[in-house]
Amino acid sequence: MHKKSLIQIFLLITLVFFTYFVFKLYYNTNDQLIKKDISKVENLDDEKQSLIKDIKYTSNNNNGDFYEILADYGEASNEDPELMFLSNVKANIIFKDKNKENVKLTSDYANFNTRTFETTFMNKVKITRKDEIITGNELYLVLDKDPANETKEENLLRMSKNVFYKKPGYTLKADILEIDLISKNSKIYMNEDNKKVIATTILN
Repeated sequence: MHKKSLIQIFLLITLVFFTYFVFKLYYNTNDQLIKKDISKVENLDDEKQSLIKDIKYTSNNNNGDFYEILADYGEASNEDPELMFLSNVKANIIFKDKNKENVKLTSDYANFNTRTFETTFMNKVKITRKDEIITGNELYLVLDKDPANETKEENLLRMSKNVFYKKPGYTLKADILEIDLISKNSKIYMNEDNKKVIATTILN
């Protein structure tokens, strides 16, 4: 009987220690998981705080033309305080000269310089100008010359990568399309001399 009681006591002590260690291990593991989840939430909050909602910038160039760019969201660059990363972008160029056709631009994203208004539109880029529709993957826009860099171009739209130009009566496929915003002249071409612009006539 005495021996049986000792065995029971030993088993009870073992059970108590086992329960304690299991509880300790489970508690520490969950505590670490909770801390990780809190850290994720804090990081997410930090990311949200760096986003700016409903952005709008407007400017007039030296010719009196009006340019505005709007975006659902924007985030400032950590490397360049003048650079903004925009999402769901719309832009308008409204010319002072009424003989010029105004331009509407849309894209999924854009890199926008808040000082010079130099803009690179990216992904599902679309230009609408009177009866013209131009689509592509990337569009570079520059208005006035940058006093800090006189070598840069000015008053230029340059669409590149899978350019598709549509106007009543015909369509064009090319690598690059440029529009001079002053002269209104357009130039469409391929990157390689041995490749040709693909033109298709549309019969009504």
